[in-house]
Amino acid sequence: MRARIATAGAIVVLCAAAATVAGVRWSAAGEPVAVAAPSGASTVLPEGAYEGVVDNRAIELSIDLSNDRGRPEVDTYAMPSATGWEQVRSAVSGQLDGWEQAGDCADTGERRVQCSWSEPTRWWPRLVRIVFLRPAPPGGDRSYGWPDNTFLVVGSARGADLS
Repeated sequence: MRARIATAGAIVVLCAAAATVAGVRWSAAGEPVAVAAPSGASTVLPEGAYEGVVDNRAIELSIDLSNDRGRPEVDTYAMPSATGWEQVRSAVSGQLDGWEQAGDCADTGERRVQCSWSEPTRWWPRLVRIVFLRPAPPGGDRSYGWPDNTFLVVGSARGADLS
């Protein structure tokens, strides 16, 4: 009889410890980090033929960062047309002190450039990803339908996977 009680007690203790570890892991990611918009950014987007492309990128980013911890926070900004990739990247990375850049964030010259950062925590790191959309170069492909607008999509998620 004592062996059964001791075994049952050990099982209860092990289950309680496993539940505690699971609870700590679940809550360790906290909330998505708030990322302030870079200088000159506006949440009021001008009207134009770009809307479908920008909306698609925001939805894409939201899907990429969604996980069992919940939906990410995704914001879209209109940027001044003279805004460059390095200016936007450094404005966001400056807010993420101590975070690790995930992958290469070099300006490829493409109309769409992105960069990601991960919080260096052991369990459930938060993730921030930006997507920079710029107009085609003069004389280039105008298929996106906007000549002068530059946009930034910022996504922040808790417990996101880097893959």
